[in-house]
Amino acid sequence: MPSAPELPTCWIFDMDGTLALMGGRSPYDMGRVSEDQPHSPVVQLAQALAAHPGVDRMVIASGRNERARRGTETWLVFHGIPFDALYMRPDDDQRRDDVVKEEILDREILTRYRVLGVVDDRQQVVDMWRRRGLTCLQAAPGDF
Repeated sequence: MPSAPELPTCWIFDMDGTLALMGGRSPYDMGRVSEDQPHSPVVQLAQALAAHPGVDRMVIASGRNERARRGTETWLVFHGIPFDALYMRPDDDQRRDDVVKEEILDREILTRYRVLGVVDDRQQVVDMWRRRGLTCLQAAPGDF
């Protein structure tokens, strides 16, 4: 993955299905994100990576839309999940997650960070990260 070596390093994490388990919440119901449960093994991985001296920043790239920002940030803080940046889709954006996240990668992440790896669940998004030359750990089967 081409990026300048002087940029701070980061790991990228997804929200729904990766850090957060939705349970009975529809993925489109942004008003109930506070009800999500932490995906403990993934949360522990994020915490361990954030504490590693070779990792400068923790980045969240979410398919959630902007109207869920406040609830998402509150949830992350409440569950002790470290993050330095949270990138989300615009409220009116209905494109596929892989398209949205690839745009976030190009516009926001690669201009600011040297990406060490990604943790995501959705297959189409995992495929995109890997196609772009990034190491992507798949947190759960995500063929939807």
